[in-house]
Amino acid sequence: MRHELVVPVGDLIGSPGKERPFKGGTSPARLDFGDSRVDGPMSVSGRVVGLIDAVEAEFDVTATGHFTCTRCLIEWDEPVMVEAKQYFRTMPDEDGYAIVDDEVDVSGPARDELALALPAKPLCRQDCLGLCPTCGTDLNSEPCGGHGDDSDSPFATLKDLLEP
Repeated sequence: MRHELVVPVGDLIGSPGKERPFKGGTSPARLDFGDSRVDGPMSVSGRVVGLIDAVEAEFDVTATGHFTCTRCLIEWDEPVMVEAKQYFRTMPDEDGYAIVDDEVDVSGPARDELALALPAKPLCRQDCLGLCPTCGTDLNSEPCGGHGDDSDSPFATLKDLLEP
């Protein structure tokens, strides 16, 4: 089934500098990477440029990412945008991308680049304080009042090493 991200390139091969734009193509994306996820459409637009024995696709990918902060567990959505290039030849590359029937399908490389743009350990902000390991209080929104005597802890003797 042909979609907007399949671009005809037969007339571009062997015509260095000749180009064909493609705009606004969408494709479904379902990616999970650590605490980052994309589950919805990705929008791809760019251009395909002819080379002597190949074509080069230059494109922008945009999707909505869903993230969970690895320190405080707050969840949020925000756009993920990435610029990328992919070379296509008649022989498949190591990822299996190639010119097939004088067409290239940009959706696979776009999905790959989107996956590489997702953070493995997202943070809601760089100075996120996280959660109190004892009571679970979000230290970004309220201070933790302490938890009493910890002399029963197996690590209590280590405290003496840190005090002068």
